[in-house]
Amino acid sequence: MPQNLPIRLLVSIALLFGYHLLMVFSLAPHLLVKEIFLWILGLAFFYLGRHLNPSQFTSFNRLLFAFICLLLLLPLVFNLPTRGSRRWLNLGLFSFQPSEITRPLSALFLANTSHPLYQLIPVFLIALQPDLGSAFLSLVLLVPLILYQARLIKISLLILLITSLLTPFAWKNLLHDYQRQRIITFLHPNLDPIGQGYHVIQSKIAIGSGGFLGKGFKKGSQSQLLFLPEKHTDFIFAATVEELGFISVIIILLAYYLLLSSLLIQAFSHQTNQALFRFSLMVAFLIWTQVVINIGMNLGLLPITGITLPFLSIGGTSLVSLLFSLGIAFSS
Repeated sequence: MPQNLPIRLLVSIALLFGYHLLMVFSLAPHLLVKEIFLWILGLAFFYLGRHLNPSQFTSFNRLLFAFICLLLLLPLVFNLPTRGSRRWLNLGLFSFQPSEITRPLSALFLANTSHPLYQLIPVFLIALQPDLGSAFLSLVLLVPLILYQARLIKISLLILLITSLLTPFAWKNLLHDYQRQRIITFLHPNLDPIGQGYHVIQSKIAIGSGGFLGKGFKKGSQSQLLFLPEKHTDFIFAATVEELGFISVIIILLAYYLLLSSLLIQAFSHQTNQALFRFSLMVAFLIWTQVVINIGMNLGLLPITGITLPFLSIGGTSLVSLLFSLGIAFSS
């Protein structure tokens, strides 16, 4: 076992890695070699992260924040819109999503700053792309800091009040038509069963038809016959349950429990290192939020947001970013 890495962390990553490759082989076998390469790259960044204790960034925190903002501006300035958004940065040989890369960097910045509300600037830049799912996840990084630091409770209540007052304005002026339609469809999916409501209806059918043991590997009718959209990204949870059953849900949730508990144990065992403590809390809360939102939207309990399931959904930038974050969290 690698030095200082808890067994529960290694077990959780191994389980999620196994399920990820299994479902990629089932749903998108042409991407299997690419995904293995991305895991190798992600583990290299995990190793790099283990040598980057968050407290080391205190002296050049302002420079780090400037780099975050610059990185988020690049797709807005240099990229042509794709499906109405500028989320990706194409470098020729490869492309990546700056909003994913900047998330661990933002956590490093927040771990060392006494002005956490500066994070609203990166959130705003991501929202301009527009990518409201990623913007929300970047905003989520503030939540554990607000909850932990009592002196920020008044500020958080003020933000909540302002958000509530601006909701009618945001509904009319900030949300695109398809985003408003997603919310309406979440509340009434059967209003448009072959349009906006199609995703969640097919997802619920896939989950419900899986039973306890599932239909079998590569035997999911909703996923294999292409009824289930985004089967290897946003709705990989539904595809997994259909093929591998409710038993897979138990194992996957156990893996997330082991992962989150190892992060929380790591955080609270290093409270003397405030930067590491805060960073580990943010990573734990971020992963928990992604898990809850993705599974919630697969079950039809939450609106479809495009937020992927950590370590299971296909997405190279997200995977590398998450493994890099874990490496930093376990740097001591």
